Amino acid sequence: MAVVQRTPPRLSVELFRGFLEGRPDEERWELIDGVAVMMPPPTLAHQQIASNLLRLLYDAIDRGALALTVHQRPGVNIGPSIEYYDPEPDVVVMDADAPRVPGRRYADRFYLAAEIVSDSDRRYVESKRGVYRLHETCKYILTVQQDRLEVRIDVRTNSGWDEQLLTNPDDLLTLPDFGLSCKVSDLYRGTALEPLPVR
Repeated sequence: MAVVQRTPPRLSVELFRGFLEGRPDEERWELIDGVAVMMPPPTLAHQQIASNLLRLLYDAIDRGALALTVHQRPGVNIGPSIEYYDPEPDVVVMDADAPRVPGRRYADRFYLAAEIVSDSDRRYVESKRGVYRLHETCKYILTVQQDRLEVRIDVRTNSGWDEQLLTNPDDLLTLPDFGLSCKVSDLYRGTALEPLPVR
């Protein structure tokens, strides 16, 4: 007699957010292809890289007096056509007035989404990249490896998306919309991958 294994139904964003309301704030959940995934606490290296990127972006945005801000791990509303994804990117650039609404957890418009890639989320990153590309205001997607010097930049152009891979510590990460230009090594300051100074 054959045993039929039933797969649980895929969760919609609406059902997933209802599920989140009953979970403690310290838990980090994301909806990936209809499945609620509990993310483990990030490593210290992961947090260091995310903090470095956040600081570099914040300083560039501040210098340019842009009507933008940058946050770690906010919720983002991808769009009504995306039913089974509700991610929390590690770093997001959004409108400056978005955090002014009390109790707001999700940004409706975002211009950059960055993922610091660790072993626990490596298998989800490609699908999340694809979903971020569907958000009409997203101009940049960064995937930064935490175990090696590697930064992938997806840039929206008039003809679609272009991709660039940076692997040298002196390679320049340039995001002209935010006035940012820094070395890849700047993202890894304070981690084991920070290049040692030449003596």
